[in-house]
Amino acid sequence: MPDNSRPPAPDDSHPDPRDDARSGRGRSGPERLTRAAIVDTAIALADADGIEALSMRRIAERMGVGAMSLYRHVPSKEALLAEMTDEVARRYPYPDPEPGWTWRERVHAAADIDWDLYRLHPWVLFTFAVPRYNFGPHSLTCLGWLTEGFTELTDDRREATRMALEVWSYIAGIALQQVSSAMLAERDADEDEPSGLTALLEGTPRWPSPPALAPLEGTGLGDLLDPVRQLRSGLTAMCDGFAARR
Repeated sequence: MPDNSRPPAPDDSHPDPRDDARSGRGRSGPERLTRAAIVDTAIALADADGIEALSMRRIAERMGVGAMSLYRHVPSKEALLAEMTDEVARRYPYPDPEPGWTWRERVHAAADIDWDLYRLHPWVLFTFAVPRYNFGPHSLTCLGWLTEGFTELTDDRREATRMALEVWSYIAGIALQQVSSAMLAERDADEDEPSGLTALLEGTPRWPSPPALAPLEGTGLGDLLDPVRQLRSGLTAMCDGFAARR
């Protein structure tokens, strides 16, 4: 059974024919300008500053080339975002199942990998949600891997795929909450005001507590707002629901 205590590191054991071009070692300027190098530079910029700050001009400046030269390799920013999204999916493949793995273990292994992916590349949460950017070849491979696990529960491939997509949506939803909270906390670093629920749990409610929550006043945060616990608990409940359908 996979170790669910921490996400695994990205798997670099699957070489890609673009890796040599991607490194750019010993090269400078237009000589190192390749589609793969452009994608890598764009990913690095999106990781550092967010996808809203990404532009062809900034990518060109980072690479030391003219902006128009990028279009010889990438026809548009939309095409670039699709390439970036699938490249990140390539870097985080799902593992070969261990002998005897069940569909539940596949779900938790996928959650470990996806959680790490979203933590390191939060912008992918948004590109995965846009049809023209998501489901490139590597994303489809991951979807097939998870769907294959659900065939233990059903012979209906459409139903198995639906289960896989529901799992992905849940993981992304929890990750989005965490990423959004981190972004807002960084932006409003000088405004250290807790959320209404945090204040209630810490015993300093900002408004009258609803009757159902009043017994929680002052009981402390505990693990109630722990996103990893929410992820694990919710996936367990979701898997129990899948099993009940069977």
